[in-house]
Amino acid sequence: MRKIIILGSSGSIGQTAIRTIKEKKLDFSVQALVAFSSRSIIADAEYFSCPYLLTEGKSIDEIRTFLSSIDADIALNGVSGSDGLIFSSILIELGIDIALANKETVVLGGEFIFKEAERRNVRIIPVDSEHSALYNLINGYKSDVKSLIITASGGPFVDRKDLENVTVEEALHHPTWKMGRKITIDSASFANKGLEVIEAGYLFNFDASDIHVTVHRQSIVHSLIELHNGAIYAQLSPPDMALPIISALSDGILELNEIVRPLDFSNLTLTFEKWDKKRFPMLGLAYDALERKRAYPIAYNIADEVAVNAFLENRISFTDIAYVVKKTMDDDFSFPVPSINEAQDEIKRARRIAEEIIRDDLSRL
Repeated sequence: MRKIIILGSSGSIGQTAIRTIKEKKLDFSVQALVAFSSRSIIADAEYFSCPYLLTEGKSIDEIRTFLSSIDADIALNGVSGSDGLIFSSILIELGIDIALANKETVVLGGEFIFKEAERRNVRIIPVDSEHSALYNLINGYKSDVKSLIITASGGPFVDRKDLENVTVEEALHHPTWKMGRKITIDSASFANKGLEVIEAGYLFNFDASDIHVTVHRQSIVHSLIELHNGAIYAQLSPPDMALPIISALSDGILELNEIVRPLDFSNLTLTFEKWDKKRFPMLGLAYDALERKRAYPIAYNIADEVAVNAFLENRISFTDIAYVVKKTMDDDFSFPVPSINEAQDEIKRARRIAEEIIRDDLSRL
């Protein structure tokens, strides 16, 4: 029996985990649920006979106190946005392993989070489908791996030329995945793939020059590795987040059978294409942030959060998102980030700069 906590239990990641555990009757004991919204958390807590915490209005100390009272082997961090870094930091402090679905933990805290996890003997297992695939492939080949190849579905605008006129409704219509609003917009702009490049760099200790992105519209191949001998290995599965979530929570301890349906190779086409650097500058900016490190990934992440929110509120255009991020990164973010305190300072500064850019440069009448 694997004892787990689900953070962000009312979101898409949390609900996928809960649904899969129920449907597959998996050998998990859900010890606690944590969510910002009351939607579904009470009913889910009753089903699992476990305590729950609604985080709205709660202080960090109250969240820490609640989590410290729970006996768990691993916690699924499905919290969205920059708040996920706080939850990951608390879990590491408490010595609880993390199944990590929150990109921001790595992008914002990559300069210190892994050192702290190693110091406290905490394992961080990635949940993103791309990083889950890389995690398993790298573990299989270890030092033989030369480079990483991350696939991108291309989002809804991979063939569209007039991105200046994109509407919120169009950007929220992803052709493959059903996700939250922010991550769906990020997928459309390639910012999500940019965050994944930064995340892969920190997770697996690879330079930006050794991480590549290819457009793969079918979302069947989730990532690939290139070995020094020239061979390339890939992980294939249907586009279903149940597999990486449950695999991370199990981390090889439980026997898992038929989490997703097997692929049908009788009629399967796989294509791979270059991504367009000119039309999707957000990915190029992410490579720049990873190369420079220090607080530049923070600037990239937070400026994107601010800009996406402004786009969703129809205050800026779709192409303005990249403008806000680039202008924010033009500031000096070359400061070391040795702990969450410095990270929070840089988060606040990046947020302020991005908001000023929107207000002063891009205000809509």
